[in-house]
Amino acid sequence: MGRSVRWFVTAVVIVMTFGSCLWAGHGLSWDWLPDGEAERWGVAATFATVVAGAVGAPLGWWAGRERSARLVPVLEGDRVLRARAVDSSVVDQAAGSRGPDGAAVKGRVEMDADASGHGRIRQTGGDDTAGGA
Repeated sequence: MGRSVRWFVTAVVIVMTFGSCLWAGHGLSWDWLPDGEAERWGVAATFATVVAGAVGAPLGWWAGRERSARLVPVLEGDRVLRARAVDSSVVDQAAGSRGPDGAAVKGRVEMDADASGHGRIRQTGGDDTAGGA
């Protein structure tokens, strides 16, 4: 389900919850409710707001969270590189040229690397004519 659809569902559920609670809070009669019309509307609106907020908070979290997998079309020449360096390991990502005789990659390059401890990362996403490490 797309993010915009999740937000639409969230908005519809919040509005329906608010309307239902407003109708129930004003339409039903309990002994402890105030007698005046304005006061009853105030109590009903407060009740509806609190319940809609309680329903909307988790739905807003659900609608706003990012998907774990990116749905980006991969075009010819695109590169996606992911790696992790732990302790004293080394990540060396290259999606292009590492010397004077190489050619840079055409297209989109996406690199993602994490390092912890004494891990090292070197990334080349285009033309790195410096050579060496």
